[in-house]
Amino acid sequence: RQVFVNLLWQRKRMAEFTESLHSITGGKSLKKFCRDVPLRLNNRERILLNVLVSTLNVSEYTDNVDVVSRRNKVGRIIDGILECCGIATGLGLCGAGDASRSGLNAEIKEAAKQAPSENQDLLCEIFEVGRRNKILNPASMRDTYGKLMYLLQDSQSSSVSRGLQFGLWKDLNMVSPFLEEGDAGDILKDERLAQAVHPVMETDANGEKLPRDEVQRRVANKRERTNELVAEYGAKTKLSEDDIRLAIDSIADAYTVVTQNVRPCKRMLTLLKDNFDPNTPRKKFSLELRGSSRSSFGGYGYGMGRFGFGGGSGGGGKGGAMLSHSHDTQWTFVWQTLCLWVKIQQNMHSLWVAADADLLSTTSVYNLWNTGQGLNRVQSCPTVSRMMHNLLSTVQSESKKGWVGLSVVHLGDRDVPNALVFIDKYTQVPRILQPIVDFVDGIDEFCSAPKLDAYVKDTFNDKEELKLRVLCDYFKHGFDGSGDDGGSCIDGRLTSSWNWTSRIGKKSFYHAFLMSGFNGFDGEWK
Repeated sequence: RQVFVNLLWQRKRMAEFTESLHSITGGKSLKKFCRDVPLRLNNRERILLNVLVSTLNVSEYTDNVDVVSRRNKVGRIIDGILECCGIATGLGLCGAGDASRSGLNAEIKEAAKQAPSENQDLLCEIFEVGRRNKILNPASMRDTYGKLMYLLQDSQSSSVSRGLQFGLWKDLNMVSPFLEEGDAGDILKDERLAQAVHPVMETDANGEKLPRDEVQRRVANKRERTNELVAEYGAKTKLSEDDIRLAIDSIADAYTVVTQNVRPCKRMLTLLKDNFDPNTPRKKFSLELRGSSRSSFGGYGYGMGRFGFGGGSGGGGKGGAMLSHSHDTQWTFVWQTLCLWVKIQQNMHSLWVAADADLLSTTSVYNLWNTGQGLNRVQSCPTVSRMMHNLLSTVQSESKKGWVGLSVVHLGDRDVPNALVFIDKYTQVPRILQPIVDFVDGIDEFCSAPKLDAYVKDTFNDKEELKLRVLCDYFKHGFDGSGDDGGSCIDGRLTSSWNWTSRIGKKSFYHAFLMSGFNGFDGEWK
């Protein structure tokens, strides 16, 4: 009887884990989610990544190519690509002592003796590792990823590829194809996999710390399920135990990243709902916006700041709010925007893959335009656009109220020139929201120090008013249409929040932020 009860309990727990994973990704099954999950780098690939990053750090490719010049552009591109390939093999040779541990020593030494066209397989692998690493770790390669993608984008041109006589592109290594090629695809249907890849967080969805014993129990359970799967599928498939563990860890990494990025969005939704009634404005903390009549017009006050005429301080007045909303309209506008950001973060891996496909398309060429922020590569983004419109349609259908603002998704134009700019913008969402969430949720702990508590009472009257002042200011002026390409369109909403972060130094609560440990919205990238 006890064995039967234990089996029932385990079955229930497995169902709970599966349901939780569906919630994390917005309803995607584990198998569907894994189609766009990149495979973790192995030891060999980490060495190649170091070679690539070092190469990109010293290369001046985009400085030489994306400029107005009388010299033939195809010739400049070919010279730049060949230079990068030469640098990569040279740096790889210099580090061959380390590479020998992964069997790369002889391969790199041989590559250094050959022309780049004879090293196509190795070069393709090096550049694929960089693309995959960026999806796995969006915070990495912040100043070199654009150079990498633009170099590969140029190599996809038919005239350039004829001149080079070799290519640099290959498919990204994804978890699902990797498992299926090794006859291990059935692991994605195994109920235990949900427990093996489920994120273990130290806090709950509301930011409350979980008991240490509970966290340790979850870690132990996750490790036990992983070891079971590794032993079982490593024995009955073509893949080794290390390969199975690599795939499981890759899936677990992806779910953890999605969880970390979605949590601040959902937490802000909760803070909006709990602290502001859409029908009854709180005294001193109304979300009503009065945009400048000089810089907004018609509809929901869509501002001309998108085209660089507005600027915007995010705080009203000249160059301030571009939108004119009543309290309930602004509440709905913020709610719908945050719901859309949740959907986007839940599907970020798919959007990364789509952006990669659009940037490296052989059928869609780019044009070099002066967009008002220097020369930019303007290229259509059909795959990303299709995904974004599907996500937007889902949020609009789930919304109980009519859609507030415009539904325009700027892609491949002067506002969002290409898929690289798009994906970079939306990786900023959790970086913007997390510091705000951390501060608001940490106010009680912040005020536990007597001197800080006295400061809050002298400056803001009490903790509640400090919290409301921060939230009200962000929900108003983080969504007021300000910024160089602000407005009520889809990308303009994010621009407004981005603009708000640049103005936080002028807010009355800025010193409270600093004393709480705040050091910027993006770590060292302030």
